[in-house]
Amino acid sequence: MASIRKLKTGYRAEVARKGVRKSKVFATRRDAKEWATDTEYKIMNGDKIASRMELGALFDRYAREVSPRKRGARWETIRLEKLGRDSIAKIQLEDLAAGDFADWRDRRLREVAPASVIREMQLMSSVLNTARKEWG
Repeated sequence: MASIRKLKTGYRAEVARKGVRKSKVFATRRDAKEWATDTEYKIMNGDKIASRMELGALFDRYAREVSPRKRGARWETIRLEKLGRDSIAKIQLEDLAAGDFADWRDRRLREVAPASVIREMQLMSSVLNTARKEWG
């Protein structure tokens, strides 16, 4: 449920839906109302929107937004680009299953050492956790 309150500096829009609470301050009431409507829609339909994304899109976004802040950004970006070219990156999130990761692991083990596969699996885990926790 969205509510808009008048403040000295503008308007605060507050949204509370499905256990998710967000708020933001705007200069105009109209901006606050638009943000609240959009945010409510994203909360209610975010699962459906995100589920149509491909895993490769998450790899790209992670490489652009998260990796540059890390010390090993160069190597992490190289790994994400490699993962983005693999067939697992073409799978939509709603269709992603544990078996897809097992197939990827088995194919990758034929190319590189187990330590490299573990490192890449940890990277995929970080991408998925960041997408779930921070990007919704």
